[in-house]
Amino acid sequence: MAGLALFLSLGTGHTVYVPDEAARLKDNAEFLLNKRRHTTDRVQKAELLSQAIEKLKQALQIKPEFPVAHNLLGHCYIEKGQWEDARRHLEEALRLRPDYPAALFNRGTLYLRLGAARGGGELVEKAIADLQQALQSELASAFAGDILKALAEAHQLQGDYDRAIARLEEYLKRSPNAPDWDLVERKVRGLQLMKESRERNNGTNNGVTPPAEKP
Repeated sequence: MAGLALFLSLGTGHTVYVPDEAARLKDNAEFLLNKRRHTTDRVQKAELLSQAIEKLKQALQIKPEFPVAHNLLGHCYIEKGQWEDARRHLEEALRLRPDYPAALFNRGTLYLRLGAARGGGELVEKAIADLQQALQSELASAFAGDILKALAEAHQLQGDYDRAIARLEEYLKRSPNAPDWDLVERKVRGLQLMKESRERNNGTNNGVTPPAEKP
């Protein structure tokens, strides 16, 4: 039927009118991305990502101010390694909806990857700011575990093992049945060992070799 529309809630008291065709294209893109998550074939994964990008571009041609599509397209470009395109769409999503937790998470992830690749302390700080803001949203409950693990990675890059451990321990507490529970628990133990090793090294004359004793 012509004239059908979807109202997408992006926060308290905020809804967005989306033409039915734009919503359908967005749904198709999400289907392709979910299918991509469940395949290990690298060629197929690349093809599904490209198809999802085209669907989202078409959706934005119909509804340019569609924050969900901008966010998903930003996510796709992160996966593709097109950092500037990813940033542009994520910032557009956040311009349209500043407290959109999924876009904050994705932009934080983008900053984190760039910071890790470029050794950028300022980029890691930006990542932490976005991730912390996303975590505070009630709408982020479905992916709070992913946010906590990303924050742990950011704190580890800063050399702040205490905060990295605390974030992962919070994840373990929140998600006792998570499929990666054992892996994350081992990560916590590894970080604790790294912290203890650094403390031992710092405690040995601050890393300075003591002078030899006189005979």
